[in-house]
Amino acid sequence: MSEYVTERQHQEIRQRPDQLLPLHSCIRIFRQRVEGDDAWTSGILLDASHDLLLLQVISDQINFNGFQIIRRFDISHIERPIPQQDFLMKALKLRGQETKHPGIINLDSMEKALRTAARLRPLMTVYQEITDPSVCWIGRMSKIDNDLLYLQCMSPEARLESSLDTFDIESITRIDFGGSYEDALWQVYNAS
Repeated sequence: MSEYVTERQHQEIRQRPDQLLPLHSCIRIFRQRVEGDDAWTSGILLDASHDLLLLQVISDQINFNGFQIIRRFDISHIERPIPQQDFLMKALKLRGQETKHPGIINLDSMEKALRTAARLRPLMTVYQEITDPSVCWIGRMSKIDNDLLYLQCMSPEARLESSLDTFDIESITRIDFGGSYEDALWQVYNAS
């Protein structure tokens, strides 16, 4: 039987963090407020805190494609098990795709999550989907100071910009890292 968590139930879970979904479960997350009506993210729940979730993302091409940290506040629905879960898990296994944890990520706050993710992977993708829904920024974290993230952004041609872009940490809704695009940019940058 499918488990479907409504927004009201999510508010109750946020108030009682002991009611988290089981770790290592395959889930599908819907964030209507930030992604629109038809956007789902599927993945393996690797870790969770009161405010944040860490997922290993399952792409539409049925492979693992990096990791995602999202705010629980933005989640409108969670579905478990996901549609065609048995097929997806078998296909991932047959393709040699294994669930793996990226390393220790501190999910106590977005600031701590940014700091620890930056130690594990050189590039991250930062989203501010409420204030700027159509844009994301990929780069290397330079520093965090006074609730601001300073990011040295990377161009689509794999060139690091000389200046730093600043982001209000409170506005960050999502962080991606360790995905195939971030990894490809970093490889090309290092080969130059």
